[in-house]
Amino acid sequence: MIIEVWTKGKYAASEEAALLARLRAAGLKLGGVKLSRLYKVEATWPGKDFERLGAELLADKITESYTLSNRPGLKGLYRVEVWLKNSATDVVGESVKEAIHDLLGRSPAAVRFGRAYYAFRTEEKKLRAAVAKTLVNETVNVFGIKKI
Repeated sequence: MIIEVWTKGKYAASEEAALLARLRAAGLKLGGVKLSRLYKVEATWPGKDFERLGAELLADKITESYTLSNRPGLKGLYRVEVWLKNSATDVVGESVKEAIHDLLGRSPAAVRFGRAYYAFRTEEKKLRAAVAKTLVNETVNVFGIKKI
């Protein structure tokens, strides 16, 4: 199950501006960006357990939101997912796995941490080049792009 966490509107302005500036510096023309944190929790638990993880562990109730499905309100744009390769040590994933055990009293098989970037009004080919240049270290990361 993937739990997606993002900063709410007014709190996200500075992080979105920084990402937009970074991609534009790489030569990408685009209308805007959004970003999220992704937690891939490998476990066969009831949905209410994953809801609890999102609400009580991974998202700050005041400044953040989470979802167990597609992030709402984002249609007709590109979604870039960046993950560590399985061969790379994921210290965030390991820390979250321990926190899950502390909260639920049991551990998932694994937890992997990643990021999702949403790009408005751009071209996929140019987006792919800018992501490879600025957001990804291909030695340790894998990424994919899809239109949503």
